[in-house]
Amino acid sequence: MLRLAEFGLFLVPFGLFLAWLLLERVGPKIAIFAGVVFVVMAGATILYGLERRLDLGVVYIPATMQDGQITQGHGVR
Repeated sequence: MLRLAEFGLFLVPFGLFLAWLLLERVGPKIAIFAGVVFVVMAGATILYGLERRLDLGVVYIPATMQDGQITQGHGVR
């Protein structure tokens, strides 16, 4: 699985370059719009990750199955 992630990260610059070439042909308005959408999505992802994180010192207990019921994962101090 790690090899797949490394290969994907290797391909990211080529994909960005291809997207840049394609957006350049379409026109500057679309390229600016695509850039704004990318920045907004990246910001939303970062904010979501910061909001859903556990506080310092909290240990995550993963979900388990007890008596045929799934108990939700949670944090414990």
